[in-house]
Amino acid sequence: MAEEQNGHMQNESQQSRRSFVKALWTVIITISLLEVAAVIIAFLTSGGRKASTYQKPALKVLGKLEDFPNGSVTAFRSDKLYLVRMNDGGLLALSLKCTHLGCAITWNEDKGEFECPCHASSFTPGGDVNSPPAPRALDMYKLVIEGGILKVDLGRTIQRNAYKSSQLIYA
Repeated sequence: MAEEQNGHMQNESQQSRRSFVKALWTVIITISLLEVAAVIIAFLTSGGRKASTYQKPALKVLGKLEDFPNGSVTAFRSDKLYLVRMNDGGLLALSLKCTHLGCAITWNEDKGEFECPCHASSFTPGGDVNSPPAPRALDMYKLVIEGGILKVDLGRTIQRNAYKSSQLIYA
């Protein structure tokens, strides 16, 4: 009789463990399916919202034209651009993002070229590709000169395949 009660208790114990494990798996699977559904819904609805309400001002003052001597390259890191003043006085505002994978380029004064530290692309002062893997010239921004003050339009980047002297602006 005692053996019968022990066997009955073990059977009940195994069944209660089994029920617990079954309930636990049901909860885990339900939570996982809810997470997957939430990710899918977020992905499908994410395009309709604006990512940010902050917008940079369209025209930003870079400084007085006389502050940038001929043959100079000036970095504006916070605005993600370089201002290039060619030897003939022409001006060009170049994006500091490499056209290969978007790494931040740097100006190498000794070599007279822009260099990408990620994959060794290099660019001329005009932004043309010196050495690949960059597929095209650096993007540029529109420059405006008003009353001897140099301004850049940060509203949009201008993609280009190559540097052309017609892209320069003069005072």
